[in-house]
Amino acid sequence: MTDQTGNGRQTPTAEELRAQVVGTREELGQTVEALAAKTDIKAQVQQRTTAAREKAAEVGHRAQDKATLARDRAAEVGHRAQDKAAHAKGRAAEVGHRAQDKATHALEAARDKTPEPLREKTTEAASAVNRHRGLVLGGAAALALAFVLWRGTTKR
Repeated sequence: MTDQTGNGRQTPTAEELRAQVVGTREELGQTVEALAAKTDIKAQVQQRTTAAREKAAEVGHRAQDKATLARDRAAEVGHRAQDKAAHAKGRAAEVGHRAQDKATHALEAARDKTPEPLREKTTEAASAVNRHRGLVLGGAAALALAFVLWRGTTKR
């Protein structure tokens, strides 16, 4: 309890004063600890260093995980591309064989339908072209030049 004084204020009891002193001491102790922590630069540097290491390790782990995921995706895409290329190669070979078979069949059909005298003349003409290849190429070049000159004069 508190005693009443003549001026209207209450005077604290000894017990209340002791409680106030204990509370004030606790506050003062916490304040001193906070000030000591602020002045302990070595401890602050260690705390920041530890925090930076932990963050760097976390970032490193995340980067490693992303790199592993990217490597796995690239491998998967590569395998799919190889599969598609192998399939396309097989299809191209199949189409090529079919085209070759059709060309052979068409050649045989044309040979069967071409009369013998025409086949002989064609063979003779091909032999003559092979024997006189230079003359044939020169004649073809002269014809091409004449055509170009003729086209040049008719466009003007």
